[in-house]
Amino acid sequence: MRKPTYDFEVLDSAGKTVRRCTQSCHNIGAQERTFDLLRSTPGAAAVFGFEKRGRHVHSAYRE
Repeated sequence: MRKPTYDFEVLDSAGKTVRRCTQSCHNIGAQERTFDLLRSTPGAAAVFGFEKRGRHVHSAYRE
């Protein structure tokens, strides 16, 4: 079974895109990647991971 492709987008507190990346992973891996990107990107306020087929969306926010 092929892993779906996810597009990840990291946003700052003003809503500007700080970083974008694409990765093939399963649903749980995409959720982990979303949290990892939030932790590892200074100045990130939110991260979204969208499955290219549109089935799943993951998000993480910093308080």
